[in-house]
Formats: sequence, structure tokens, C-alpha cells
Amino acid sequence: MTASYTNQPGVRDVDTVRLRIADTDTIPESDAALSDEEIQYFIDNSSHILYAAADAAETIGAKYAELPVSKTVDGFTLNYGDGQSSSYAALAKRLRTLAAKGAKWYAGGLSEADKTAAKKDTDRVQPVFTLGMHDHTGTDSRLTDF
Repeated sequence: MTASYTNQPGVRDVDTVRLRIADTDTIPESDAALSDEEIQYFIDNSSHILYAAADAAETIGAKYAELPVSKTVDGFTLNYGDGQSSSYAALAKRLRTLAAKGAKWYAGGLSEADKTAAKKDTDRVQPVFTLGMHDHTGTDSRLTDF
């Protein structure tokens, strides 16, 4: 397991995720909540870096959910930070909202140039319905013989 933070978010994807989930304390490596390999897994399996960060935050939250909230020994009580699991869940939700805000709406066919470009795109999925799809050349539309 390796854990590193080189303070290059925006350049290094692992650093971007670490910054977003506040997991930048990697010295010693055991202080990191997630390894570089775990973060890279989320990056490789996400469509957006913020979705990767949200998955990482949920994973950290799940780790905290497994821990006891407090422990009492000989009359002394130690609190481990009640609510960390729910805090990471809320962080994941915020990150997903941020990622969704980056989505761009597109309405095609609003200009002649856009229509022409779409027709020339050989990789474009062809529409199911088209203008004139029921026109048959060389036939009479009047049905007189049954």
C-alpha cells in the first residue's frame, strides 16, 4: 500500500481526490484513510473525478461505520468522533451534486449547420423517426383496389 500527496491537484488525479476528501495527511503512510491504489481504482471506474472522490468518501464513511462510537475502560470514556460516517456520506452527496452541475445540456438540430454536421457524422446513432419515412417513391397513395 502506498499513500502519497504531492500537492498537485488538477495535475495529478490522486491528489485531486485526496484534496476533495481531506485525506492529504500521508506522512506516515498509515495516516492516510485510503491508499493511492484504492483511489486510482475509483478514478478508473468513474466518469468524472468528482464521482471518484464521492466513491472514496463513501468508502471512508463505511470504514468509520464499522468502528465503535466510544469505549469505556475503568470509568474513562473515549469518544471516537461520533458522526464521522454520516459526515462522509454528506460529503459524497455534495461531491456528486458538484459533478452533476458540470453536466452540459445540448439540444441538437437548432441550426442548419448543426443538422448538416449531424447528417455527415457516420458514427451518429440514426434516429428512429425521420421526416418522410413513410414516403414511397413510385407508388400511388390512393388505394382503390382491395
